[in-house]
Amino acid sequence: WGDNLEYGYIGAGQGPKYSEPLKKLKQGDAIFAYMKGNGYVGYGVVIESAKMLKDFLCDEGTSLLDVSLTAPNAHENKDDPRLSEWAVRVKWIKTFGPDDARTFKGIFANQNIVCKLRHAETLEFLKRQFGVKE
Repeated sequence: WGDNLEYGYIGAGQGPKYSEPLKKLKQGDAIFAYMKGNGYVGYGVVIESAKMLKDFLCDEGTSLLDVSLTAPNAHENKDDPRLSEWAVRVKWIKTFGPDDARTFKGIFANQNIVCKLRHAETLEFLKRQFGVKE
């Protein structure tokens, strides 16, 4: 999560099962980031669609693979579009640390990388917690 905040992205990869859903995110999409075992940690807006990690440039123009990432497998398969890590540029609007993640008993969460939130109670909770105005 620290990498995501510092460099303004959300990522997944090491196989199409994980990277393909990221490719559905488009500029202007609002997203909530969920950290398994903790809860929701971020609200942001997509500002650039998915790119292979090696092609994702940080604000200063450096490849994301040339900075000190804490993600353990980020460099694996960097030249293979099917297996590479992929990243979507996000402008994080409001975030929380893992120890301060937002959750409640019965909150909607699943293992999909990207999904449309339709659970009304979860949506209302997240809007309040992250200060989202419609």
